[in-house]
Amino acid sequence: MRTLTEGIRIDSLMAEQLSRISERARLCGETEMANGLLGVVRQHRVAVLKGQGRLAALKEDYAALFRNER
Repeated sequence: MRTLTEGIRIDSLMAEQLSRISERARLCGETEMANGLLGVVRQHRVAVLKGQGRLAALKEDYAALFRNER
């Protein structure tokens, strides 16, 4: 679970940073570069959502496995 959480955090940070860089590129007239970066931002944001789904499922599985041990 820690590994998934860390991956989610990193993908989220990457999306945020690349989004800022994309905006700067757009302001400098580098529209093609900005659009390309936004594609990568979307990939990171999708990875965050997938990671959150996996983490939620893993938490459910973990809770079910160890329900009787508390």
